[in-house]
Amino acid sequence: MRLRRSGMSVAAIVTDLATVSFLIAPMIVAAAIVVGLVALLDRIIPWSSYLTIILSPALYVIWLTIFLLISSAIIGSVGRRYPKPRFRAIAPNTPVRQAMKEDINVLTAIICYRRAAIVVNLPLVQLLGAIPLFSTLILRSYAPSTSIGHGSTVWGRIYDPDLTEIGEQVVIGGGASLVSHSLSMRTDGGLVYLSAPIRIGDRATVGGEARVGLGCVIEHDAIVEPGAVVAAMTHIPAGQVWGGNPAQYRRTRDEFVDNTDVTSRPAAASAAASDGPTESDADLRQLVLTALGIRPDDAPDDLSSDTCSTWDSLGQLAIAAAIFDRYGVSVAEDGIYRIKTLRDVDDAIHGRLAALPASTVAASHGSSDRAAPSVESLLPGDIAMLPLMDHQEATRALAAQPPTSSDDRQVVPVTIAASFTAQPLASSMRLWGAAFGFDLPCSFADYDQIIQTLLDEHGPFAQNRAGVKVVLSRPEDLWAGSNAATQTRIEQIADALQHFVSVAPMAGELLIGTLPPLVSSAAPVDRATAESIRRSWLRKMSDIDGVTLFDFATVIEEIGIERARDDAGEMLSRAPYSPRAYQELGIALARQIRGRRRAPAKAIAIDCDNTLWGGVVGEVGMDGIEIGPDGPGRAFQLFQMQLKRLKERGVLLAVVSRNEEVDVLEVFERHPGMILRPDDIATWSVNWNHKSENLRALADEMNLGLDAFVFLDDDPAVRLEVATRVPDVHVVPMPTQPTAYADTLARLWIFDGAQATAVDAARTRMMQDEGRRRRESTRSASLEDFLASLDLHVDLHRPNDQEWARVAQLTQRTNQFNLSLKRRTVEEVRTFAQGATVLVLNAADRFGDYGLVGVVFVCAPDGTGAAEIDTLLMSCRALGRGVEDAFLAGIADLAASQGATRLVAPYVEGKRNAMVLDYLRRSGFSEAQPERWELSLLEPPRLPAHVTFRGPLLSADVTGG
Repeated sequence: MRLRRSGMSVAAIVTDLATVSFLIAPMIVAAAIVVGLVALLDRIIPWSSYLTIILSPALYVIWLTIFLLISSAIIGSVGRRYPKPRFRAIAPNTPVRQAMKEDINVLTAIICYRRAAIVVNLPLVQLLGAIPLFSTLILRSYAPSTSIGHGSTVWGRIYDPDLTEIGEQVVIGGGASLVSHSLSMRTDGGLVYLSAPIRIGDRATVGGEARVGLGCVIEHDAIVEPGAVVAAMTHIPAGQVWGGNPAQYRRTRDEFVDNTDVTSRPAAASAAASDGPTESDADLRQLVLTALGIRPDDAPDDLSSDTCSTWDSLGQLAIAAAIFDRYGVSVAEDGIYRIKTLRDVDDAIHGRLAALPASTVAASHGSSDRAAPSVESLLPGDIAMLPLMDHQEATRALAAQPPTSSDDRQVVPVTIAASFTAQPLASSMRLWGAAFGFDLPCSFADYDQIIQTLLDEHGPFAQNRAGVKVVLSRPEDLWAGSNAATQTRIEQIADALQHFVSVAPMAGELLIGTLPPLVSSAAPVDRATAESIRRSWLRKMSDIDGVTLFDFATVIEEIGIERARDDAGEMLSRAPYSPRAYQELGIALARQIRGRRRAPAKAIAIDCDNTLWGGVVGEVGMDGIEIGPDGPGRAFQLFQMQLKRLKERGVLLAVVSRNEEVDVLEVFERHPGMILRPDDIATWSVNWNHKSENLRALADEMNLGLDAFVFLDDDPAVRLEVATRVPDVHVVPMPTQPTAYADTLARLWIFDGAQATAVDAARTRMMQDEGRRRRESTRSASLEDFLASLDLHVDLHRPNDQEWARVAQLTQRTNQFNLSLKRRTVEEVRTFAQGATVLVLNAADRFGDYGLVGVVFVCAPDGTGAAEIDTLLMSCRALGRGVEDAFLAGIADLAASQGATRLVAPYVEGKRNAMVLDYLRRSGFSEAQPERWELSLLEPPRLPAHVTFRGPLLSADVTGG
């Protein structure tokens, strides 16, 4: 390893001289020993200079042997105590001595590689390397250990003997290179060292001049053709022949030897000869295309691993994951790499791969015994209820759906950088994403290249700044040989993350997975150390602005360590998790992506009897109902706690109960076990009407659409009545046991969304204020008198740091008063604001504060004097009192100050935003072109007389007139 220096100091020169002395010292010692031997022989037998010349080759071999023995002793003592690091990032201009001080394992790597450079260039070394005794001695002279099986022939170069496992009767051809490490330069001039073992099985052959990269697995009886380049982390299954640059599958080893043998029988013939059902070619083809992310038009007619470049070893993993998602069938690790044709896919589905040697379809984690897999659960009519299904069955049902057009889905590119093979998660992520209206094309950075991916200015993350970037790692992968080195590695990843978020604007999200618990059976650390690594990682990642934590840990914890583990997958493919774990990981990512881009439900309509408490209050009285910290009532109390947390995030709670109102209010006000109190409820509908009728009335009263309501009721007959008569309401199929109420609420995605803002926390109070306004309006003699009595104040300004989240939230939530229907995340809003004016509107009156109720994005005027309103949003609770008219007056004032002569409003028609069109018409806009409305600013709109307005250009407080 070479480390750059910014300049040469006395200390650096001394270090270099010491290094040279250390490297040549074994040579000098060996030479001294040889001279001593010659001198000793000269005393016994007369020794002439001619004899010395004649015996010089033998003396050289003796010197070489002694030198190799001394080097082996030095390397062994250092290397066994301080093995080469698995990963090390070195900052620019770091002196050698500093790098060694920070991580002593770096010293081992430096000694090994510099010693190797000396040894392999010495005369006769290559020739003597063919002799078994010398072969081992040569390798041990620059590596602390070797692992070469009996009968193996090694003519090529092994750069890391201590990181290379070679089985028995293996042939490594002349000129071949096995390199178990990489050294790359970062964009900032720093160095990144990475190592991973190479494993070669019995009777395998690596042809002459071939090159095998770090982390490769070449199984028994496999062949790498001469001159082939096997890319890092490639897995070559048993008996296969690979060649080319990069190396790809060519054929089986025995394909041209004995076609009658079952192991070489063509896949189609094998399938035809076996019993059992088969899937249609169209279904198999669609499954493979979806797994590999290939458009049907781009796929070859004879789809197979021979004709499709993406159907490689990683593609086989993706196909196996798709089989699990669609059919619930787990393909064993060695069976995965036999999937090369559509017939093989069919065999994997129906368990016929088990007929092939050393292969089995029954996985160690949830195998399937279904002879003919079928979808056993129908998808719910309301897709919002999908997460309440068993995830395996739901995924199978989604995968069974015929392909649909993705034109109406929101495209969100996802790029994942992981320290392990993460490709199998993509299948379930795409399926669940599509169910909720997202097209999630997924790509992956190279294996264990997290830091490189973050720092590469042209890498996969940099190319996907507008999409979702995901970083996933494990404690097993972060361990660097010592606690100090591991902490350094975590800090290096944190520094790379900080660099990525600061180098350029990022419209999308950067998700950082929390560290899962220790899963690997062969983990290099114990559980206590792993927990320390997890805590350190969480502290570091939580301190980085601009990233979002993704709860990877909970995914694995909920599955359980035993069910999440796949030892065979980890050893052979660096895929350490079971199919079920990968499936849940993909689903969790789809949930995270949806939560950032879909507005949560706005209101929960809740029944009382046997929902908020146990029993019927009208029959048993307040003292007879069940709710409290112990016994059966605890389930209801925990359920109420969960509802209160949702209320604090801005979800409105509405009581919808067939009861006497006085009985219900008494429970809320006086029962000691109640968590929810009257102040927590935005509105009440306690009567004997049908609940569907009450929900319609509540929607009108709260100025919300019916689809903004989630309905919770224990009575299935009542749920059916609501679902039938108001189908837009999200009716939750409540479990029969109250103990499962809280879990049901937690599993729903419909309440996911951005973190609560100050407006959210006060939403219930605002709704209660709105009720007082309505009552006041009914007592006023006229609308003008009511408006004049409001004492309405409107403030238009640029967002402060606390308001950006609310701006993005309004773009996600607002459906009715939304000009262009554009949805944006916080990052996308901030990016847009760099080239346009973003203003927010606050309003208040004598009854209370409305909070932030409006958002507008105004583009600078073009050459014709037109200023385009890219986005115009308002909360419906502020409409009808002149707030919207004051808003337009402020927008017009701003545009005119920038030189605009007219406002342009591109109206996009949606399902519920017709009120925007009415607003444009009555405000003086005219339709210049289809869906393009314009307003002349020669006579700008006026402020309403009853509004006191503060805007970016108007003087402090201006009252309309």
